[in-house]
Amino acid sequence: MYRRNYPDDPGMHNMNDRHTRTTFRRNATFFERIGNSCAGILIGTVLLFIASGLLFFNEGRAVQTAQSLDEGLASVVPLDNIDVVFDHNNGKLVHLTGKLKTDRVLTDSTYNIAVHAVHLKRTVEMFQWVEHQSKTEYNEGSHTRTETTYSYSQEWRSDLVRSVQFDNEFSHRNPTSMAVQSKTQTAHLVNVGPFQLSTGLVGKISNFKPVDGQLLTQPGDPNIHILDGYFIHSLNPMSPQVGDLRIKFEYAGLSGQSMMGDADIVSIVARQLGDQLKSYSTVAGDVLEMLYPGALSAKKMFAKEQSFNTVVTWALRFGGWLLMFIGFGCLTSIITTLVDWLPIIRDLVAAGVTILNLSLSISLSLTVIAIGWIRYRPLLGISILALAATPFIMSKFRRQHQGTARYP
Repeated sequence: MYRRNYPDDPGMHNMNDRHTRTTFRRNATFFERIGNSCAGILIGTVLLFIASGLLFFNEGRAVQTAQSLDEGLASVVPLDNIDVVFDHNNGKLVHLTGKLKTDRVLTDSTYNIAVHAVHLKRTVEMFQWVEHQSKTEYNEGSHTRTETTYSYSQEWRSDLVRSVQFDNEFSHRNPTSMAVQSKTQTAHLVNVGPFQLSTGLVGKISNFKPVDGQLLTQPGDPNIHILDGYFIHSLNPMSPQVGDLRIKFEYAGLSGQSMMGDADIVSIVARQLGDQLKSYSTVAGDVLEMLYPGALSAKKMFAKEQSFNTVVTWALRFGGWLLMFIGFGCLTSIITTLVDWLPIIRDLVAAGVTILNLSLSISLSLTVIAIGWIRYRPLLGISILALAATPFIMSKFRRQHQGTARYP
């Protein structure tokens, strides 16, 4: 059962720019919940397979990446003099530090912007209505009553908010498009010394900084104003209206020819091919192509990559375990469904099932991780596998101990 409350409906309460709608939903019967739980078993099984595949893949990826980084650090050749391209380094993994240089000036004629940099990013935001929702549900026997409160605010947003999807579109309409679009310009030829950077290395230059407000000049359009480093399309920039725009410019990779200051210094690890710097393929199977801002030694750059690899590894491990936990929750949902009509027993069973799912998901995750490690580091993998079996061993020992105590 569903009821939509309109403005003249008692179920809709107006409070400034806020209103509440009430809907009713018939609760599922006992047999429908059993059917949903059976469907959950299938979903849980699929989730367990996905989680196992993710965890196994992640361990192989982590070891391969670590081996590639160790290989790269052992073979990297430091270039102390980057003013000359030495042929004997051709094809080798090299490390160098120097200033960025590009001959191209990136411009935006509409706003009189010109920077000597690798990237110039224009970010456009529109002043728009934004809808917020909060829901409260009440179980009323055979039905569930849901009260949804809608509120509206005006915000600067870089994405286009579709007001046609609002609960109350009539007084909260947004424009359907932006007159100016966000975009990023990139210099095609970027060098450090005599070396030309690959597209991948240029893409790693991402330390964006705002264009200094003192360098912004007033455009010819009288409806475009400069305020706090933004170009604002508005009749009154101090009191923007829905549909007004504001534009921010940022740059990254300041070039040696720039009038905005000294060129940015970067450190690079890549393969030298003549006067070009490209990606380097390791024996382990990964591709190395690093660029960091500032003057960093090769050792520090590889240490940063190893740290990043560790973060990614643990993030994927957590994601795999979470999928395991949700999967076991789907598999065991039928247990709580069978007793959900008994209030006290229902709560006790739900707590016990949650603990069971937690234990099973941790044990299975450790088991899959151990299997993944056994291929690369057998001793550590076997140790993890033993740790995964600890809950089952302790459970068996506890049952044997209880049996002995009962029959001395």
